[in-house]
Amino acid sequence: PGIDIRVRDTDLTDPTCGLRAGQVDVALTRAPFDETALTVRALRADPVGVVLRADDPLARRDGLRLAELSDRRWFRFPQGTDPLWQSYWNGGTPREGPVVRAVQECLQAVLWNSTVGLAPLGHDLPAELTVVPLLDMPPSRVVAVWSEGDTNPLIRPFVDIATTAYRP
Repeated sequence: PGIDIRVRDTDLTDPTCGLRAGQVDVALTRAPFDETALTVRALRADPVGVVLRADDPLARRDGLRLAELSDRRWFRFPQGTDPLWQSYWNGGTPREGPVVRAVQECLQAVLWNSTVGLAPLGHDLPAELTVVPLLDMPPSRVVAVWSEGDTNPLIRPFVDIATTAYRP
């Protein structure tokens, strides 16, 4: 009570959601990313799949391996994106394809350009898209992150509430 919480939505180039730039006190985001000078608490891990057009021949499969996607174009992130983040979401391999900055752009790249990309399972997608589980991809960790040594007394209670809310 009495606390003003503002939600800030950011693009995909900054996995810390403005934390390093001082725009937020705590971020709820997905790892991995450079954790230097940050405190990270894991909240949950979600399986990951490949986003495909629903009419793609691979879309009917129960599961895929990253090697089965090696000949595909992938959406990718702009130069300057955290290298750990970019590597994870590109399946550990540099990719070719359209550059995206936002989730909506990722979905449009798959729809319009028949590219592929990774996403956590369980998200609502347009009927024209589907996500097929990847059998050899580590789960995507949802984390709370804040600046190391930050003494803001509201961070810990917020992170405790987030930990409870994100429990599987």
